[in-house]
Amino acid sequence: MNRNIQLEHDALVAEIERDLAAGHLSFPSFLDVPIKIQRMLERETVGIDDLVPLVKIEPVLAARLIGLANSALYGTGREPAKDVRAAMLRIGTAAVRSLAMVVATAQLARAERLGAARPYAARLWDHCVDVAAWCYALAKHSDGIKPDEAMLIGLLSNIGQFYLLSKAADYPALLDREAELSEFILGWHKQITRAVLRSFGVPISIQDAIDDHEIYDAAFSLGNMADILFVAELATETPNPLSGDGARLHVGLLEAATLGIDEPEFRRIMAEAAAERRSVLAALRA
Repeated sequence: MNRNIQLEHDALVAEIERDLAAGHLSFPSFLDVPIKIQRMLERETVGIDDLVPLVKIEPVLAARLIGLANSALYGTGREPAKDVRAAMLRIGTAAVRSLAMVVATAQLARAERLGAARPYAARLWDHCVDVAAWCYALAKHSDGIKPDEAMLIGLLSNIGQFYLLSKAADYPALLDREAELSEFILGWHKQITRAVLRSFGVPISIQDAIDDHEIYDAAFSLGNMADILFVAELATETPNPLSGDGARLHVGLLEAATLGIDEPEFRRIMAEAAAERRSVLAALRA
């Protein structure tokens, strides 16, 4: 690592350590609405009517919400939802907070201030949406996991990397070296993701599922959210631009992760989930 990169690396580490020590992570304004939605939904007394005004102040989110409610995923054979409240009643609050995160991270990935970090952020967004779609599709084959909650977990699983990219945007020498940038972000990813999830007010159960999917115990179960997230990360067709893992490695890991499982049954589930994933992707990327 040359001197300029080392200096920027050390300065960025110092900045992140200060943020963590202060217990204050500063987020781009794009994330204000999804953070508020997440915190409101943790209160038992909050209902649809409490969320409608918050969604309406973000016109892109409001339009995407109505579009999602009328998509093939939710709206086939039903009267069109014509306003935000009707759309929210149709898709439910879990899908609302997932879509809010999709819209906000898409805006972040396109933000001018990211500069040279934008290509990484755009590909990371594609990866996160793909993981979320697989999580939703696989959860539909589980008796105990709600697909909309699984989608949210998929979306949030790499949220720390978005935060780190937004910080790295101020350090151009580091951004010019993909290997060093990847090493830095992956080294801080888990700790920062946990801190971001706590800041968002995400339930401990979701935080634990995201933490635990990186510690696979070779006993895959569709009833375990951490296992679903693990397989979703391997099954995605849009790689994480910061991981450096190739498609061949992912295929090998997926085969190893599912050893001992009835192979024809697993292939059937994956084939059905792949079709469902395509529907979810079409809805989320619309």
